[in-house]
Amino acid sequence: MPLSRWLLCSALLPLTASAAASGSFSWLPQLTIAVLSLITALLLLHILQLRKRSHKLLQQQQKVQRFLQQATDYVAVLDARLNPVYVNPSLSALVSDVSGPLAFYLEQHSQQLLLPQLELADNWQGDAWLQTTDGDRLALSISLTRLAETPRQYLLLGRAIDSLTQRQQQAAQNYIRDPQTGLLSRAVLTEYLQSFIQLSTASQPKFALLLVKFSQLLGADIAKPGATLQHSLADLSHAMQQLAGPEYILARYSNDTLALLVPHHLCQQQAGIDVNRLAHKLLSLTDIARSKLNVSLHTQIGISLYPLDAQHPAELIFAASTALQQAVRLGHSNLVFANSRLQQRGPEYLALESELNNALSNDEFELYYQPRFSIGSNRIIGYEALLRWHNPRRGIILPQHFLALADETGLLIQLDRLVFQKSCEQLLQWQHTGVSRGRISLNVATLSVRQHDFIAYLTTQLRHSGLTAEHFELELPEDILLDDSSQVADCLQQLHTLGFHLTLDNFGAGVSSLAALRKHPLHNLKIAPEYIKGMENNEQQRNITASLIRLASYLQLDVIASGIENEMQAYLLHVMGCDILQGHLFSKALPATEIPLLLAKENKLVRKQVS
Repeated sequence: MPLSRWLLCSALLPLTASAAASGSFSWLPQLTIAVLSLITALLLLHILQLRKRSHKLLQQQQKVQRFLQQATDYVAVLDARLNPVYVNPSLSALVSDVSGPLAFYLEQHSQQLLLPQLELADNWQGDAWLQTTDGDRLALSISLTRLAETPRQYLLLGRAIDSLTQRQQQAAQNYIRDPQTGLLSRAVLTEYLQSFIQLSTASQPKFALLLVKFSQLLGADIAKPGATLQHSLADLSHAMQQLAGPEYILARYSNDTLALLVPHHLCQQQAGIDVNRLAHKLLSLTDIARSKLNVSLHTQIGISLYPLDAQHPAELIFAASTALQQAVRLGHSNLVFANSRLQQRGPEYLALESELNNALSNDEFELYYQPRFSIGSNRIIGYEALLRWHNPRRGIILPQHFLALADETGLLIQLDRLVFQKSCEQLLQWQHTGVSRGRISLNVATLSVRQHDFIAYLTTQLRHSGLTAEHFELELPEDILLDDSSQVADCLQQLHTLGFHLTLDNFGAGVSSLAALRKHPLHNLKIAPEYIKGMENNEQQRNITASLIRLASYLQLDVIASGIENEMQAYLLHVMGCDILQGHLFSKALPATEIPLLLAKENKLVRKQVS
């Protein structure tokens, strides 16, 4: 029986027996005194129990404190933000600053702190590297456990990994990362090559491997402190990653050679051109080493492409290595492709890129105009403006030979704006001379439409020339319609509101959906040339073309057919319901000075096409 219950029974039992014998309650004052005495005794007993419990807790706390103070393991209590509120002597002896997150790192050579990256629920366990006050990093196995919810606190326990385990972990780490530069190892490079081969698809079949060798020039640089290639290799790898960009994969290939993998999405149609430009950027590492690292060296690059040069990892490496050896034999800083055809195109590409930049400054571009004919009205109803490059060395260059390069270099935006400016100037001249006829159609790149100042440029040019948007038609590539961003949709709506006629170019060649066609404010569809070429000899092609024209009529859109080469094509399109035709059958693209002569004989150009 508990002591408190026994005391209560002992106090009440005599009084109860006396009251039963006398039949009176004169004993109540005595009961009150007894109860008060009992309560006092109980309070005293409770105080004694609390003191005993407090003493016991104090003893336990002292034991915990002695354990923490004497423990060889590393112990800390962290707050909700994982900042330390307590650090035991073993841990504080290793770190000097405990005002912020403890300097645990994910990897030995990484600069990424571990604790700020964690999103803890109840606990976490793993390995990490602790930055010590002497600059070294100590490998620890640590665990984090939540102590309390409010305020949230965590207990961190760390234990040094024994030397054998540490060597095993270091060996595994060295398999993945080069200890000197922190780059991926050669073994991992081979694994990446294998995975890239497996990920190659019909739409993205290509990727490239570049081996970049640094050859130090012997001389006065050797006397400079730290001015050796091996001391500078980590800085060179960092500079190389910055030049290439974060999407490229960089690895350590050998003592003086780094490897760079160019992923599939950066090796599209012009893979040789893209890689050539990248390699020439990397050749600037020679200047970086001299100016910032006090090291004089040559940079040689060997390049192989999948699947052009090889189809297995070892073969790709061998092809790039062979090209690199040839680059070394040539001397100085240079690059060599494993494929001789790409090697021959490299200098030509660079020269063309340089000439294209100069052409804009020297006003070497001229607009030619190809007329559009209406079969129904038997007259010219507009023109398509087509750019021609009058290169002083190469002669007249057609757009298909330089627009891809302009797109890659970002110059396509300037070219699109130049075309609009020249079209405005030409239309004003035609209006003054009385030979203006219909709208001028301009091809506009997706890159131009996505510029935030695209609308502002067009309206400024219109205001400057005194023309209105109704005089112009903008031919849009299909990928604009597939862009779900509100910026593109708003831009197209603003163009429509201003009065520009909008035409979907190359209709039928891509994957435009009815929803996309109905969503945007289009006026015309321009049938893809492949449906026109040879249609007179292919019934299936004629049926598809007729279906496209009917679909456009259901959507209340006009149809334009280009690339008309013979009278039968013109006749069939007219019968199918396509009234606006354009092609060499009527006229090739002409300089503006020849348009008046064309207008003088337009009846002869179209009257015989349709009976």
